[in-house]
Amino acid sequence: MLCCRALKGESMGLELYQKQKQALSQRMIQSVRILQMTSQELENYIDDMALENPVMDVEKHSEANESIDAWRASHDAGEQDHYLLQRQRSDDDYDPKDTWNYHTDHGETLRDHLLSQLDLHRFTKTELLVLDYLLDSLDERGYLTEDVSFVSDRFDTDDTTVEHLILMLQELEPAGVCAKDLPECLKIQLRRQGVLTEALEEAVDTCLTLVAKNRIPAIAAKLGVTNKEASRFCTLIRSLQPKPGSRFYHQDDVQYIIPDVYVTGPKDDLAVQLRQGDVPEIRINGYYRSLFQTSEEKEIREYLENKMRQAEWVQQCIAQRQNTMMRVSEEILHSQIDFFRNGPNHLQPLTMAQVADEIGMHESTISRAIDRKFLQCCWGVFPMAYFFQKKASARNNRAAALAEENVTPMRVKQKLREIIAAENPNKPYSDRILSEKLGEAGITISRRTVAKYREEEHIPDASGRKKY
Repeated sequence: MLCCRALKGESMGLELYQKQKQALSQRMIQSVRILQMTSQELENYIDDMALENPVMDVEKHSEANESIDAWRASHDAGEQDHYLLQRQRSDDDYDPKDTWNYHTDHGETLRDHLLSQLDLHRFTKTELLVLDYLLDSLDERGYLTEDVSFVSDRFDTDDTTVEHLILMLQELEPAGVCAKDLPECLKIQLRRQGVLTEALEEAVDTCLTLVAKNRIPAIAAKLGVTNKEASRFCTLIRSLQPKPGSRFYHQDDVQYIIPDVYVTGPKDDLAVQLRQGDVPEIRINGYYRSLFQTSEEKEIREYLENKMRQAEWVQQCIAQRQNTMMRVSEEILHSQIDFFRNGPNHLQPLTMAQVADEIGMHESTISRAIDRKFLQCCWGVFPMAYFFQKKASARNNRAAALAEENVTPMRVKQKLREIIAAENPNKPYSDRILSEKLGEAGITISRRTVAKYREEEHIPDASGRKKY
């Protein structure tokens, strides 16, 4: 582009110079947006476009079951897909999305569950009001943190009445419900089991942090008991439910994944297939096309031409999206063929730059193509980003480099779990020893990296794994 600027000095004048500047048109922005959309988002986008563009006819694949039958006829989708097929054949109203989207009816709530256990009790009108308030005050853990005096003042009653009703609720199932905090919740459960002693009660009141870290000698010293007794306390406490109301609590409806890509077929003939059922087909309405060709009104022709171009561009963007998704998915299948044939433990290191080079696209295009997309195969449903794994560690020498060429963090974590599972629970390995054990298996990583992977897998340190 050409630019001009005024020059300051004794003589004023203009200077022309060239400057390159990248500018994305509205159409290019729209194309990028469509590429990034999931199948469901694309369907919604097309529906919205059809509402504002009268020349667009949207044809949805209403016979989803027929497309699934055709897919299964050409590809063996594995045991999980066989189950879906049986469901489809046995139920005329079967919706293939139901397998990935649970119903929003969550069943009995904690409030309903507790009320059902109070059916045989008789309460005064005030007691019923207090009970109703207490049940509404339970948090997602099943705890009751309301102040007794506040509740008694609110309903013009005495503290004794409120405390009596709380104790009654604490006797119900699940054990530990309506406790004011974690220690009280645990003690209610231990008391219900008939094992609560003074020493164990003190352990709950003062040693929960040590219990979480499995500091058996510290617990024994603090309580004045033997290591064996302290270990028994830890086992008892860990067997309890710290959040008795959690199984009744549903903060939001659970949204289940609809895959965008499928990898199907026998191991020696795997193939990629894009999900087509949720992407409507766009057509140009015949009446408006004819009107555009025959109308003599300039404004009408310009309007229809603009709308038809818009619809045709969306068609092109969707076709380009599908082509990009297919090419990226096929390259993932080719690069991760060991994974698809033999399972997650055979995932290979792969970068977006490698895929971009192979299929002749920019790395940013690959990133947009896999953004929030999911792939289903016989091993489960995975984010497409899952298949892009960096190499796990730096190499110290050529031999280690050869050994670690295809080592991913996931494979390191798997080997780490195997080593820990085989260790002596009375003398668990420290992170340094774990690093050495991994080195013996051809994986050279530092102690810090071992600690990072262990924490990511929620595995305690050596003292936390030790059995006494």
